[in-house]
Amino acid sequence: MPKERLISADSHVTIRDDAVIEHLPSKYHQAHEDARAEMLALMAKKAKPKRENTPAPALPVASEKRPWEAAGRAGEFDPVERLKDMDIDGVEAEVLYTSVEAGITYNSIPEGGRLACFQAFNNAALDFAATDPKRLVVVYIVPIVEIGEAIAEVQRLAREGARAFQLPLYPTELGLPPYFDAAYDPLWAAIEETGIPISQHVGANDALWNILGYDTTPARGIFQSLPPIFMAEVIANWIVGRVFERFPKLKVVLVESGLGWIPFYLGRLDTMKHRHGWDHYDMLKELPSFYWHQNMAATFEEDTFGVAQRHVLGVENLLWASDYPHPDCTWPESQQILETHFTDVPDEEARQIIGGNAARLYRL
Repeated sequence: MPKERLISADSHVTIRDDAVIEHLPSKYHQAHEDARAEMLALMAKKAKPKRENTPAPALPVASEKRPWEAAGRAGEFDPVERLKDMDIDGVEAEVLYTSVEAGITYNSIPEGGRLACFQAFNNAALDFAATDPKRLVVVYIVPIVEIGEAIAEVQRLAREGARAFQLPLYPTELGLPPYFDAAYDPLWAAIEETGIPISQHVGANDALWNILGYDTTPARGIFQSLPPIFMAEVIANWIVGRVFERFPKLKVVLVESGLGWIPFYLGRLDTMKHRHGWDHYDMLKELPSFYWHQNMAATFEEDTFGVAQRHVLGVENLLWASDYPHPDCTWPESQQILETHFTDVPDEEARQIIGGNAARLYRL
């Protein structure tokens, strides 16, 4: 397998609160602090065991014990150290996810402070990327409560050189309409005009949090195994909701979704178009899988079964990721792991998956 142009389409960076505060007007500091405290309390409540005599969740976290190789390294928040770790792993560039929680947290802040917090967070992320914009490709968070604010931030970030936007995975969990609702159409038009892809990073909805409360397995293995598969709902919302019929140039990336389950679900959707009478309701002009190939992509770390299905999914729709510094990460052995992972994959196809597709999508 060729080693050139190894690009991780999903890695992570922590944007610290003090860096955000530096960019936030003082009159919004308390609102920022209150929103963070409210989110932490909500997360603790959701994770609280729902059965008596059940221990608190023992989810993997970085600690002094270094439960996995990349845990606790300074590269998680220091851009200079991050570049060093990328060099160790032979990774040319990384698409960097900042915080799934931040977008949810800030959307709960009243008007005025809400946009200010989003902008302060994104400005701190811009500072991180400025160390080497060609290698550190930050994914910026977008407010969605008020569409005018969202459009303004999308356009501002595009002018600043943004290459990716992240939106909450489940807007209905915030009391907002699903993404196929016409209320979002002006936002999709604005994002489509920029040519910048939308990221949908794996996360938990209320149903999954409910499972966590009952999951007594060591390390909460049931809960941790399910979020990627729940992303089938996300595929359906974008495709069956006909967003891509209205905005055919829009690109949506499923992040940390893995691959192996997606061919079955696309096949199921295609079957339903005919067998369940969707044609009679004029639900979709094309097969659902058509819109997957035209508009969507997915990232993975290690998924030999999914890679074996690459011609069903589309070689050009697959993006390798290291997931540094999270538990699934392949650092510092990404080169060796991919050498084994792609043994039976033609070199040109491997080149696309390990870097070429990301380079094209994110204009690297």
